Amino acid sequence: MKTKFYKSLCCFMLLIFSGCSAFSLERSPYTIEAGFVMDEEATVYKICGVDLSFYNQAAETVKEFEVVFYLFDSDGEPAYECPNRLAFSIEREIGPDEDFSVCLSLDSYMTFVPQSLLEIDYLYVSRITYADGSIWVDPYGFAAFM
Repeated sequence: MKTKFYKSLCCFMLLIFSGCSAFSLERSPYTIEAGFVMDEEATVYKICGVDLSFYNQAAETVKEFEVVFYLFDSDGEPAYECPNRLAFSIEREIGPDEDFSVCLSLDSYMTFVPQSLLEIDYLYVSRITYADGSIWVDPYGFAAFM
């Protein structure tokens, strides 16, 4: 009786601890990287921007995607120079296994010039529209961190 109880308890614990990975989201159809930039010689922005690199891992051609990220100061506090959460929709055809790089201007979001470089955290793609009309969505960025 005791052995049956312990076996049941072990099976239950195994299900609890492996449950998240057993029912996880599919593999992310993209990889993405970004860096905050403040270059005086830049032509895309006057105050600051974000250098963004997107790689399409899906078998379909991307038509448009929406990228989301959060900005923090060097102490890890939300940036006070601008809204903390920023989202950009980018229209660009990106074929399977192709990458795309762009510099996004943050000038219109800044209330004043940052004293130091800001840090980007929790970077993810919330929506991808493919050329065939299908749409992949991940509004909270779960797939980016699987």
